[in-house]
Amino acid sequence: MEEPQQIRQTLSKAERLHGHNAISALFASGKSFYLHPFKVVFVDRKAEEGSPEVRVLISVSKKKFKNAVDRNRIKRLIREAWRLNKQPIIDPSSSGYRRIDMALIYTGQQKPEFILIQKKIKAIIKRLIQDYEVAN
Repeated sequence: MEEPQQIRQTLSKAERLHGHNAISALFASGKSFYLHPFKVVFVDRKAEEGSPEVRVLISVSKKKFKNAVDRNRIKRLIREAWRLNKQPIIDPSSSGYRRIDMALIYTGQQKPEFILIQKKIKAIIKRLIQDYEVAN
């Protein structure tokens, strides 16, 4: 009896959306939805050899959080929640998954708790899979 393959719970540089062209393309032609306290923007992209299924950009407004310490803490919490909960959207056992680029933009006014962020990240992944048929 075979054991299911474990996915490494990492967030490597390749899994992060970076580069002016990729980010411009995301915001120019991406679809979006709002799930408080996140605005999610996503776009399909061409499959490239060795590229991850989902690349993510995390943003926190400088206007709402003046201190860099606060912005960086919120981004760390979001990255950790994404890292721990991304498996359903990048599951390699299901062929037919599309490759997407996405931005998670934190729009809340308060510094969040990790539990809240984790719950919302799970809801975002569920919505992407169900409503927008990111998977199959």
